[in-house]
Amino acid sequence: MHGAGCSGANLEKTETAIEGMADGDARYTAQREIAAAQDALLSGKMAACSVHLTKAMQAGMAK
Repeated sequence: MHGAGCSGANLEKTETAIEGMADGDARYTAQREIAAAQDALLSGKMAACSVHLTKAMQAGMAK
């Protein structure tokens, strides 16, 4: 599986997509993964950031 590139632009794009989701478990999971990705990005942990961003995108597709 190819992970999402960890960048501010990708985080923002994924956050925007999640905002359009209906409330529920998938949205909650996606929001939690976005927060973890942001923390990893700020800590310079790019691999971890990519993993969390990919999980957020997958949760967003499971609407």
